[in-house]
Amino acid sequence: MFKLLAMFQGFLALFVELGRTSARKIIPPVVLAACVTCAYALFQVNREGSFPAGLRAAFLDNNTDRAERHRIEVQALMQAELRQFAAANKLIDQLLQTMLDRAPGASRVRLAVIHNGVTGLTGTGLLRYDITNTATVAGRLPGQAAVNQPLSEWSDFLPVLLSGQCSFHRVADLHALALRARFETYGSTSVLVCPTADVQGKTVGAVFITWDGADQVPANADLRTAMAGELHLGAQVAAVLDLQGPPPEPPGIAAME
Repeated sequence: MFKLLAMFQGFLALFVELGRTSARKIIPPVVLAACVTCAYALFQVNREGSFPAGLRAAFLDNNTDRAERHRIEVQALMQAELRQFAAANKLIDQLLQTMLDRAPGASRVRLAVIHNGVTGLTGTGLLRYDITNTATVAGRLPGQAAVNQPLSEWSDFLPVLLSGQCSFHRVADLHALALRARFETYGSTSVLVCPTADVQGKTVGAVFITWDGADQVPANADLRTAMAGELHLGAQVAAVLDLQGPPPEPPGIAAME
């Protein structure tokens, strides 16, 4: 009997020792796995913006569910960007019409926006511009569209624009032949160019106010008054252009792309 008890006690001590040894080997990996799981769940909660959605994305969603949710988020982003662009574009058209009303005798106002163009063989970026919006008086041609035109066409007035000032030119005196030809196709003989610059002084484009051959062009004090007014409105146009940028991405999109 005593021998059986001693044998049982020996087996019990052996099992206890094995349990302690196993626990020392198993507990660290289990704790590490638990920490990784919690970190992944917290990442998903932060990305999704809510606790239930984060847990669902971490443990319940499959690839199809995530792809479908991503598609819906992208569509929502595009719709928000479209509405934002439409509202900003309408406001720009209203500002251009105000510019036209304040420029005595002018036939049209056209907004040009500077953007990144191509890169040359030397690695130098070649900036370009697009005509994005136009306002005209009744009975006058708005002028042909100009897309992806080289900014080098602005050589006659770009330095003045960058200094934050307007400049007045006769179309026949412009050195850029392509630009001069576009003005002449719709009958413009004089042009007032004013910058669209934000409050930090960053020039994002220019406004072209043109007079045709039969128009009465303002001079002296009237021209200076028109320049001051167009500078103020140009700053408002630059502020609205910022609204046309895309809204912030919703949670999850950047991480899945």
